[in-house]
Amino acid sequence: MLPPIARIALAYGAGLWTGLVLLVPDGVIWMVAAAGAVLAAMRPRVGVLIGAAAIGMLSGVWRVEAERFECATVWRAGPVSAVLRIHDAPGVQATTSGTVLHGTGGCRGVVRLRIERPVPAGATLLAVGIARGLGVVRVHHVRLLPRPRPWRFRIRAVIQRRIRALYGARAGLVDALVLGRRDDVPPGLRQTFADAGLAHLLAISGLHVGILSSWLLLLLRRIGLGEHRWLPMIALTWAYVALLGAPAPATRAAGFLSLYAVARVRQRHPPLSAIVAVSLLVILAIDPRAATSVGLWLSIAAVLGTSWGTRVTSRLRWSHPVARLAASSCGAVLFTAPITAFAFGAVAPVGVLANLVAIPLAGIAVPAVFLSLVGGGVVAGGAGVALAAVERVAATAAALPGACMTGLPGARFALPWLLVLGAALDVTGRDGSVLSRLRQGPRRLHRLLALAALGVWGGAVLPVWRGWRGVTTLEMHVLNVGQGDAILLRTPSDRWILVDAGPRTARFDAGARVVLPFLRRHGARALAAVFVSHGDADHLGGVPTVLDRTDVGLVLEPGQPLGTALYLEYLAAVDSRGIEWRVARAGDTITIDSLVLAVLHPRGDWVRDEFEPNENSVVIHLRYGCFDALLAGDVGARVERELRPTVPQVEVLKVGHHGSAGSTTVEWLAELAPEVAVLSVGPNRYGHPAPGVLERLAARDVAIRRTDRGGTVTIRTDGRYYSVEQGRPTTLLRSLLCRIRQSSRSSGSSSNRSGCIPRPPVISRTCSMTSPSPRR
Repeated sequence: MLPPIARIALAYGAGLWTGLVLLVPDGVIWMVAAAGAVLAAMRPRVGVLIGAAAIGMLSGVWRVEAERFECATVWRAGPVSAVLRIHDAPGVQATTSGTVLHGTGGCRGVVRLRIERPVPAGATLLAVGIARGLGVVRVHHVRLLPRPRPWRFRIRAVIQRRIRALYGARAGLVDALVLGRRDDVPPGLRQTFADAGLAHLLAISGLHVGILSSWLLLLLRRIGLGEHRWLPMIALTWAYVALLGAPAPATRAAGFLSLYAVARVRQRHPPLSAIVAVSLLVILAIDPRAATSVGLWLSIAAVLGTSWGTRVTSRLRWSHPVARLAASSCGAVLFTAPITAFAFGAVAPVGVLANLVAIPLAGIAVPAVFLSLVGGGVVAGGAGVALAAVERVAATAAALPGACMTGLPGARFALPWLLVLGAALDVTGRDGSVLSRLRQGPRRLHRLLALAALGVWGGAVLPVWRGWRGVTTLEMHVLNVGQGDAILLRTPSDRWILVDAGPRTARFDAGARVVLPFLRRHGARALAAVFVSHGDADHLGGVPTVLDRTDVGLVLEPGQPLGTALYLEYLAAVDSRGIEWRVARAGDTITIDSLVLAVLHPRGDWVRDEFEPNENSVVIHLRYGCFDALLAGDVGARVERELRPTVPQVEVLKVGHHGSAGSTTVEWLAELAPEVAVLSVGPNRYGHPAPGVLERLAARDVAIRRTDRGGTVTIRTDGRYYSVEQGRPTTLLRSLLCRIRQSSRSSGSSSNRSGCIPRPPVISRTCSMTSPSPRR
């Protein structure tokens, strides 16, 4: 049974979350409060819980009302000016955050900034820039104001300079471990830690506070303070949390340690849930918005999971330290898995093993880094060895088969992990949970629950083996996103490139519904590059969602400024994530794993004189060995005429503008001489693809593949041969459904449109094995 304070904390937190997310009207809140007052007289325990929920809802609504006057909400896209206090100095990605002291429209609050020039941490400045929306501002002009910098930022700046002098290229990792600043951590390293289940090491959490407090206790005991060591330890811990800016997980850990220290001094033994509940109430009172913070709930779930693992080892009488540590690590992964699956679409089971090695190493590295700030290079060398060992553990764990299981964030992917957690609680039992009581029911019920869990697991989590296996060829997937374009390229070294991300409407976001699920099924967590052919919604629509949920190395686009809300949202996503952004121009070439992507269009003068976004589309020539493909965006006959003298012959043509009547001319096809034409098209009112385009392709005997007539088109090539496939199921659940459909249909029926019967693949040679030639 939970103690009363834990129930009150849960009721308050639930009410606060409801007020923040569901925007409960004031009348409903007062009705709930009145009901709580009536029930308090009849049933005090229930009344107190309802009253706590009502207070939480009221706090949430007040917080939302206050946010209406913050600059992140008030500022629309366009020029803005403000007096700002910068938090940390802009890092490698030129991103930081700042507090608005006086802003356009009289607003206040915290905004995300991108500043290309050096600015000291904690400085007050007059800034002029462009608001991108979503609380992101690109600052163009800065004037420093002569005002004193707060002590916290001055100390952080000194520490950051010292870290850069001592650790060089590893400074970004050290900043994350001791200061919680992750902007300068390389995206690849961040992804490696996430895949290894060690992402918590790069974000300041209760673990870091626990490591620091443990070493402080040991040091204070060594100098002879004995039982009096708790007070200075708590004071130093809170000073560290203040230096960090009091993030919710660190504040929770410091509050937990403070309550534990008081109980230890007074020789009391309160339950763990009561201490966690009081810490949670303190955090939510200070920062109500923390109720919607995934990091806070992950921190609490990890504490509960660790405690559960400890209790299991006690019941099983496992006294060996390694066994107890393994059980605690397993409990933390089990309890946090539903949250990470729901919020991030990823669960790393390998973290159970990786944490057994990485956490002790981090327990050495973190205090060693602090000591190196005083001791200098010799101590920094030892800390560097520990940091290198942590990186090696992360890289090794992330490379293991099945180390990280990925899917689309949401309830569907979280359900199997929730079932696993429920099964674990059911097996251990006697925790007072609903699932543990099922152990008293019929054994047949347990079997049915187990079968249901396996069915959901297989359908929602386990990908098809072909998505997991390593690749030795280049893959090009033209995704079925309806009326729009989304193309994914997978190199032999398993690096991914995205060209457009499909449309977005009020009911459909191709980035969330098609592109991200496809990447997750194939185990992809990062994109080496993203090409945006142009700013129309059927190509750009899903890009902001992809940028928000995936690590991206580089973004390229025509650079034609559009004033649409979608384009500004896309720019805000690029700025807020600190992604490198480039203008794509004819002559630019990018090479990734022997895959050459050459930009053929547009030229700079063309974009300056042309106002039609379609005609400014980025046209890409893809070359791998002897295999050539052309991705034509939405260009029409005018651009085709311009490019005809320079375009190569290709094996595959992604037809321009979804096969509109104004593109894919006879002369264009004669120059390209494609063998396969892919049409990315869906239901539309424009008549795409035009009958004339289909006739011109058929006249040249070009094999036509349409995404609306068979789904995603996949081209694979080793540089000498290539194959074109369409219509294969991509998940285990879809494969089973296709089996059922095929067994229930008559022999004369066709299920091509449902994606169950693949069309015969096109397999062709691109060139001679001894004398490759780009033109046939």
